[in-house]
Parts: sequence; C-alpha cells; structure tokens
Amino acid sequence: MTQGAQDETPEKRRVLEDVLDEVLSFNFRSLRTLRDIFLRPAAVCRAFLDGDRHSYTPTMRVWFGVLTWMFVLSLIWGGWGEIIWRASGDGAGFGDALREGRRDIDAVRDAISTMAALLYVPIEALLILPGVFALTAMRKGPGFLKATQCYFVPVTASSVSSTLVLMLSVVWPGILQWGMVLNMGVFVLIAGPVIRVGFADGWPGTIGKTLALALVVLALSMIARATTLAISIFWALAEVPPVS
Repeated sequence: MTQGAQDETPEKRRVLEDVLDEVLSFNFRSLRTLRDIFLRPAAVCRAFLDGDRHSYTPTMRVWFGVLTWMFVLSLIWGGWGEIIWRASGDGAGFGDALREGRRDIDAVRDAISTMAALLYVPIEALLILPGVFALTAMRKGPGFLKATQCYFVPVTASSVSSTLVLMLSVVWPGILQWGMVLNMGVFVLIAGPVIRVGFADGWPGTIGKTLALALVVLALSMIARATTLAISIFWALAEVPPVS
C-alpha cells in the first residue's frame, strides 16, 4: 500500500463515520456497542458500572438510534399501526360498531394505523422510566445513571428485535403474532447477564430479578399498546365522520 493510500484510509473512515453518525445516528463506536450488547452484554454493563465512558457509546443514545429507524420503518410500512390493530383482535367487534355508526371501516382502520405508527414509539419511550426505577431498586450501589445505562442494554436489544420483526412482517405477516414473545425472549436473554454482573448475587437471585424485570417491561409495553390504541381510536373516529 502506498503512502497516499495509507493517508486516505483514515480520511475515508472519518467520512464514513460522519455519514453513519449524521444520517443513521450511529458511528463506529455505536455499532461496536450494538454488537457487544448482543455478544457481550455483561461486558457492556460492567464498563458503565466501572465508569468507563470511552469503550462504548452510552446505551441510551444507541437505543434512540434504533428507535429512529423503527419510527422510519413504521411510517414506510405502517408496521406498528398494524401491530396495534391486531392487538385489538383485528378490530373484532369494532368493525360492527363502525358499520352501525355508518363509518367507512377501511378509512377508520387506516386512520388508526397511521396514528398508532406515530404514537407507539414516543409513548413507549415515556414509559421507560418505571423500568429504570425497577432495576435501580434491585441494588442501590450502582447509582441511578449507571443503572440507566445498564437498563438500556436489554431494552436496546429488544428494540432491535422489534425492528427486525417489523421488517420481516413485510414478507411474513404472521410473525407479528409472535412479536411480543420474540422480543421478550431477547430481553430476558440479554437482561440475565446484565443483572448477574451488577444487580444480583448468585444465579437464583439473577433468575428471579431477571424475570421480575421482564414482567415489569412486559406490563409497560402492554400499557403502551393499550394507550396507543385508545388514543388512535378516538382520533380516527373524530377524523372519519359518519357517511350521510
């Protein structure tokens, strides 16, 4: 390799990193963090507990990057709107009520789907805080900020799982029915090592606290879906008037 080519390599790397950072909300350190969240979750958690701010990008920032892409995909494919609609049993019983009210069921469904796609991610983001408090309560030593970074390790992994489910639903719609199970499975697998390294003594405590945290996260996710569905229905009914 010539000297000129050697000089160009770091510059190309910086340009590529700028593109990843500005366009995708990721840089190489963020991508390494995302990789290790799946391959070495305990190491990521340990780094933050030890006050290491250089090895990994703050997991909250990585999570926001994943959410950005989840939001974009939901707008393109209407994925989260469809998930929320299916959470209501494909509108079971709701369609009859709409027809009795002389509303166009397809128009109402489209309105619900659109609003749900816009609301679901922000509402779920607002419900993150109770989960952080739940993890913090498991051990007082780490402190709130460090516990927050550790909490976002399994949360980010679950968000990646959600994004992949959303993408796969384009060619395999049936996977949406298993989305919650898959996402919670990923959460438990990643949360276990995190809790073991910083929030529990021994495997019995690790298993118990992991399951407890998973139940908290599951409950928060269900609240997010129910809240999104309720707001989306009221908005759709206001947006689509009865047919005269």
